[in-house]
Amino acid sequence: MKQFIVFILISVFLTACSFGTAPRPTKRINFECAETRVNASFDYHDLAKKYYRSFYKTRKENELFYAWYASEDSIYMARSVKSCYDKKNKHFHAIRNLFQKNLTLQRLIAQNMRQESQAEISELYLEEYRKIFVRDIQ
Repeated sequence: MKQFIVFILISVFLTACSFGTAPRPTKRINFECAETRVNASFDYHDLAKKYYRSFYKTRKENELFYAWYASEDSIYMARSVKSCYDKKNKHFHAIRNLFQKNLTLQRLIAQNMRQESQAEISELYLEEYRKIFVRDIQ
């Protein structure tokens, strides 16, 4: 009986050891950190331009806010490239280009946003304002 128990304990121990040595799945490392972030930043900038063009068609102010936030996301993704280990000179130049483009786009967006005085006028004379600018207030 003792030999049988010892045999079972040894077999349980060996099976437990074999489960412990099984290969574990490793985390996949992204070897193109800087490239993917620069591409994502360009995609966000294109999205911001799309919302800005859409503002001129629809005259909805929320399109300007979407454009602004997409531009901010583009800047954030461009800044996050500096934490990548595989950055190169071409990434530096692309990021500098993106910063200039987004700065220009944000200036255009800010020029088209309503000023505080315009919002007060539209609150006071909402009916007259709506007759003049039909598509502006939705």
